[in-house]
Amino acid sequence: MDRAPEPTWSWSPGDELATGLLAWALLGDGRRCETWLAWDLGRWCPVAVKLPRPGQGARAVSGLAAEAQVAAAVAHPGIRRLLDDRLDQPRPHLVFEYVEGPTLDDALAGEGPFHPVDVLLVGMQLAAALGHLHGRGLAHLDLKPGNVVLRDGRPVLIDLGLARPVGEAPAGGHRRGSPPWMAPEQVRRRPASPGMDLFALGAVLFELATGTQAFDPAGTGPPARRWPQLAGPAPRARARSPEIPAAVDRAVAALLAPDPADRPAAAGQALSLLSGAMPADAAEEDRLWPAWATRRLERWRASTMERPPQVPRPA
Repeated sequence: MDRAPEPTWSWSPGDELATGLLAWALLGDGRRCETWLAWDLGRWCPVAVKLPRPGQGARAVSGLAAEAQVAAAVAHPGIRRLLDDRLDQPRPHLVFEYVEGPTLDDALAGEGPFHPVDVLLVGMQLAAALGHLHGRGLAHLDLKPGNVVLRDGRPVLIDLGLARPVGEAPAGGHRRGSPPWMAPEQVRRRPASPGMDLFALGAVLFELATGTQAFDPAGTGPPARRWPQLAGPAPRARARSPEIPAAVDRAVAALLAPDPADRPAAAGQALSLLSGAMPADAAEEDRLWPAWATRRLERWRASTMERPPQVPRPA
């Protein structure tokens, strides 16, 4: 039986959705929360406002509180910033910076598969953002093309709603994530780990390179159909698109290894792997850092492999 659609806010442009915030357009909606583009009268600029859907109660607010705690713990150009935590308001909400640009989903739909160099550049920048997140004891757990916006061509993670401390087991044993990009151990409800994000990174890069998903789950049926990542390795990217360079194909396959022990051990290692796949004749402007910074990469890579600190839990 089909579920009745969840109620949604129906503001018109200019309606006040909260004090000093005027609704502009719906940006996205989830099971419990919506995100609206709004005009911030105090900052006089557009912002993204996340708030519970109509009728949602304490559980939605608790989820926003957890997201606010995660967002407050990170500060990286590749991760959307939290501007205000207004959970004590009559209509609780969070105010984020508005990251303007197409999502990777939009870019794929509009332009098709990315050039291999662009696949690597997106992957390296996402690996750097994940390294920052992991270094603060957090796993994202929902990296997918729809959660990455290209701001002036540079990827920015925009949703920390499922992020959890590394080592934390799923609440109530529930499986949480977006099926086509979930690591096998995430499907099996294992505690949160950086390796889950690195697998998702591989699935995103596979999609950028080929224009197709590495895993295409069926809605019903046996687990092997609903969760094809449990049935064995992903196909090779070059099997879908033979023009993909072998080095790019190997890097993506390493990130998509079914056993987390066979993947890069940390985001810094993933960044190094992707950097090593860059064609030797790549243009200087395609490189993310100056040549003299390369000798520092191993030090950064080593720092991301250290045991991350645990983020303090709410009292």
